[in-house]
Amino acid sequence: MLPSGHFSQYITSGLQKLKNVDLIIYADKNPKNLTVKGSGAIKCVFTQGPRYIIDILRELPKDKPDIIHVQQEINMYGGPLSAVLFPFMIMAMKIMRYRVIVTLHAAVFKKQINREFIQLFHQESPLITPTFLRLFFHYIFAGAGLFADKIMVHSNLSRKIFQEYSVAKHEIVMVRCAIPLVKPGRYRPKHYFFYFGYMVRRKGLGFALDGFQKFIQKHPNSDFKLLMAGGTIPGQEAALEEIKQQIKEYGLTTRVKILGFVEQDDLDKLYDEAYAVIIPGVVSFGSSGPLYHCNSYNKCPITSKIGHFIEDIDDKKTGILTNNDAWYKAYEWAIDHPQKIREIERNVAAKAASRTPVIQAQKYMKVYENICSRT
Repeated sequence: MLPSGHFSQYITSGLQKLKNVDLIIYADKNPKNLTVKGSGAIKCVFTQGPRYIIDILRELPKDKPDIIHVQQEINMYGGPLSAVLFPFMIMAMKIMRYRVIVTLHAAVFKKQINREFIQLFHQESPLITPTFLRLFFHYIFAGAGLFADKIMVHSNLSRKIFQEYSVAKHEIVMVRCAIPLVKPGRYRPKHYFFYFGYMVRRKGLGFALDGFQKFIQKHPNSDFKLLMAGGTIPGQEAALEEIKQQIKEYGLTTRVKILGFVEQDDLDKLYDEAYAVIIPGVVSFGSSGPLYHCNSYNKCPITSKIGHFIEDIDDKKTGILTNNDAWYKAYEWAIDHPQKIREIERNVAAKAASRTPVIQAQKYMKVYENICSRT
């Protein structure tokens, strides 16, 4: 359920509002999960690590759910061993005669898994090869697809990717991410672009910084700045130092500010006053969390022209798509077309209104009811 703004918070807040729904959330044993309100009855059930399966399976007979909807990401339940055990949990649930849906959140085509891909995660072990990773991902995703009643994804591109991992096409249901509506503050756009997310290599922040340097060189009198908020991922802390070094080498220390983690009230203000939001990337794993955060604030996103962004954004209508070697052109276009930015914001607001947590939860319910009617 955490950190704040997690996908699970959004969809459960929608499910909780539907009639005749008794919603129970199995979260990890972080007591802060209990502070999340309006998302069903939260139970801190499992310890992250291999024993998470035992924790969850022991709890299920107490609640006797009609449907179990499992969220899967590689590191959601612990490290690599926990990921390896994931298909066994789905198999055990089916042996216990439960109906099970699994949402697979993130994957790439097998051809994208190469040495450069591995380096994005700072993995230097000679044991971790592209072939090993392809087999590892295939085992997890194919295993989940083998035992689950349905596999749920958030984009058509994800549907194609998971078919490559032997998940049957007819077993995959696509429902797009819910977008919560954030009540905007007093609209006061200021002269800065805003980034919110992890400081990691795969986010492609180097491309955005390179483009910003070129933009400043061409427009030295511009007062626009770049504000970056967010933290690191354990094991990938070196990426933040690389970003800081790049800012220093480019002479951008007065133009680019790294804010680290920010409180929710500060985050609301940063989004509200941003001229536009940047979401760079090197590789696209799934529907972007930072993108639907941006959508929830009705802001114009500027994103790398890759993967899921191409499906999720209508260029110059619900955002701006840019090649990673042309970020400076995206900054220029945004600044030169303030009226178009406002138009994009209105379009984003309409998009968000069509995908509220309640609307998307209703689509989930149709999937649940269909499974229950078959068994």
